Amino acid sequence: MLKKFLNTTDRFLCDSVREIFEKVENKHRSKDMSINISQELKNFEANPLTCIVGCDTKFETNIKIQVKIMLGIFFVAIPLVGFFILTYILGLASTYAFVFTFIVAMLATSRIDEIAKRYVSTRELETIQ
Repeated sequence: MLKKFLNTTDRFLCDSVREIFEKVENKHRSKDMSINISQELKNFEANPLTCIVGCDTKFETNIKIQVKIMLGIFFVAIPLVGFFILTYILGLASTYAFVFTFIVAMLATSRIDEIAKRYVSTRELETIQ
């Protein structure tokens, strides 16, 4: 059961990262901005969530911000609302909602490193072919 949940979550994260990359790539190409996609993929794989002001390219910053927004919506906001409803129904303290949401957010954040490696390797295979 847990393995199926992790696989579903990983698939969702990987598909979301792929969509974010495609959207930002199309946006930059439509503005005729040059992109060194192999370097951007290496940077994303090394630090998928860390932004360094002044050191990251605009492309990399856009990718990381959108990944953080996606994680915030699907792995913080939605679980928080769900856990609040659950704690209200069960008559528990609302503090449990924050604790459970923190656990979900930490698990999703820890999985994003694996997802970044998986996406980069898949993307490199696509560019080779």
